[in-house]
Amino acid sequence: MNINYSILHISDLHRINTDNIDCLISSFEIEKSKYESLGIPKVRLIVVSGDIVNGSNNTDSKIAKEEIKKQYIAADLFLKKLCSLFIGSSIEDRMHVIIVPGNHDMSRYMSHLCMEPIERDDIEFLTNALWRDNSDIRWSWKNLQFYHIAREEIYNNRFCDFIDFYNNFYEGHRMYPLEHNKQSVLIDIPDLNISLACFNSCYRLDHLRHSGYISPQSLSVLTKSLLEATKKGRMIFGVWHHHTNGRPNENNYLDDSILDNMVQNGILIALHGHQHINGIVHEYKDVLSDLKLSMISAGTLYGDASDLPISGKRQYNLIAINMNDDYSDVTLFSREDNTSLNEIPSWDIGNIGKSKRHSYTFKINLPHVENISEEQELQNRINNINIQAERTGDFNLAVHQLAELGLEKPIVRKFVLSLLSRANNFKCIIELFSTPKNLSEAITVINCCLQTGDFKSLTNILDSEFVRSSTDSSLQTIIEEAKFQLKLKKHQL
Repeated sequence: MNINYSILHISDLHRINTDNIDCLISSFEIEKSKYESLGIPKVRLIVVSGDIVNGSNNTDSKIAKEEIKKQYIAADLFLKKLCSLFIGSSIEDRMHVIIVPGNHDMSRYMSHLCMEPIERDDIEFLTNALWRDNSDIRWSWKNLQFYHIAREEIYNNRFCDFIDFYNNFYEGHRMYPLEHNKQSVLIDIPDLNISLACFNSCYRLDHLRHSGYISPQSLSVLTKSLLEATKKGRMIFGVWHHHTNGRPNENNYLDDSILDNMVQNGILIALHGHQHINGIVHEYKDVLSDLKLSMISAGTLYGDASDLPISGKRQYNLIAINMNDDYSDVTLFSREDNTSLNEIPSWDIGNIGKSKRHSYTFKINLPHVENISEEQELQNRINNINIQAERTGDFNLAVHQLAELGLEKPIVRKFVLSLLSRANNFKCIIELFSTPKNLSEAITVINCCLQTGDFKSLTNILDSEFVRSSTDSSLQTIIEEAKFQLKLKKHQL
């Protein structure tokens, strides 16, 4: 195995609007022409590590929702153009764009809607409750007032605008989980030999609590899939928004207690943003197991002076992957905007963090590949699709993904039939199983025809080879009922 490609890692888009998209895209067109001379391989993957939009501070939910909608429309257009420039314009190409939410993607008007002030004087009790895990108590320094989350259902839906954008961007081929404590997605890209575990690092974050946190449940629901990715020898990336450390007067960084679990689950590299600092890389290490997690941060792609630290510059990363059978060389290139925040950035060589280095290379040892049969590989892919369907409730998407594995395969047909039956999608069952191959298919599709009154399809199914040749008594009973219903229908006509 010898795979070479680059990952375009951007974050914190913030100020993109429909008027400046072409300015930003033109700057990347110039950038793309430079990569070969800089020794940077072709971009095959785009990772966007949060803050897709700037959001709205308007407390009027109707106005705020419209403002946010316009920002996501612009972001959608920009990311599609960026994908077309570097990868391609088809929906399959768009599957090579990886997106996670950031704190600005949390709809603040939803956060305001669910909070109510606490009218009590027990300051000691409230202060202690404020710092408990998953506390619903909040403190506002602006109003010097305690609040509590009074409407949990609204609170858990505060990423609704991001989810709408996400699902629309992928046209339903990739759906974001709705359960607020299980918002994670594992994306496997076999042709690049990588898997990406994507997390929402804004669990329990709102307009009064700014610290990042990844729900442990969102990692645990991926454990089985991560183990399978490790067995395949995948280089596993984690993607989220928040950085993991900050100054004493800051509280907007990620609780890093989950990083041990990340390492134990085989995640080798993390990509994040949020801190608006030029591309930096650091390492988290479990000293007892000697396992480590290399963490790469992207700066602000298109913010203005209010988004950047003093004298800060717009920035993004290019991550070159040179992968062999046993290890991969990973090279980080920092790219900075040398203008004074002009509408059209002028990208050039940037520094890695506070150093004077413009690139940094490190080695990642790949997990040992376990030899598995084609049947087991197929079963693993089916299991992953079913796990995702159980989490999202989107059985129609799962059926589409399973069908792509080949409906001629008996095990695929079995799972497709099961999912369609659970979704009560009788029309699709009739369409896909009009030529039944076994007893279960025949009984199910005949019953669907009877329930929907699709006698035309029923006639063809009764004449199919399996149904005509079957001697099973249970099927014969259903066939007799079907023939009776057909005669009855003809009599009525």
